[in-house]
Amino acid sequence: MGFFSFDCVECGHSMLSPYVLNPTNAWMNEVVVHEDEIRVLYGSYDGYGRVAGETMDLSGDACCRHRACWEAAGKPGHTGPSELSDDQGYFFDDGAHDMEKPDEHTVPEDPDGEKS
Repeated sequence: MGFFSFDCVECGHSMLSPYVLNPTNAWMNEVVVHEDEIRVLYGSYDGYGRVAGETMDLSGDACCRHRACWEAAGKPGHTGPSELSDDQGYFFDDGAHDMEKPDEHTVPEDPDGEKS
């Protein structure tokens, strides 16, 4: 099987293959994948369906996030399946994923002062 990826449910950008990283988007290779309500994978995505050497269960409804997006969102659990990435985490134009790494300050607060 060739390259494939999923879009982060928080920012919509794909989990990037290590072969296309640059100093701006390198953080998009560190991911958190909730395969279901129980099994969670943490680590770098290899572009071929493995996170930190562990093969993702592709038969389920994996909920994928970049680690920085997951942390900025308050470390949520499984919230629904991620979409397959059109660019496969590899085939995209220069600059398409040049986004600064989010932090906890990028998550909007609701009127009660709680992060949403």
